[in-house]
Amino acid sequence: MEPNRLPSPQNKKNFFSLLSITAGIFALFACVSPPMQLLFGATALMMAYISKNNERSLPVPAFVGSLLGIAGIFCSFAVLGLYVMTIRMLDDPGYVAMHREFMRQYQDMINSFPLK
Repeated sequence: MEPNRLPSPQNKKNFFSLLSITAGIFALFACVSPPMQLLFGATALMMAYISKNNERSLPVPAFVGSLLGIAGIFCSFAVLGLYVMTIRMLDDPGYVAMHREFMRQYQDMINSFPLK
């Protein structure tokens, strides 16, 4: 029977750095939901900060997790800005008329192709 082994602090810190990288990747790929991007980005930053507190571990995975978290947070604000810009554009009557004209021309172009 094997004795119970407790994880060393080194492995625990590496776990947090890998968790920060994973959360940062999820933050980048959750681009349809800015709140989820912000949550994953903040989680990546917190996990990177926890793993950086250990001087014995390599700072590279924590640094990568920090970069991915910051990129996820910036992407969340960019996507949120695009959502707001789209909603404001759809409220403008001039833009709506231009969009309808564009769609009418597109439909006329599609209808002009011969059916086989």
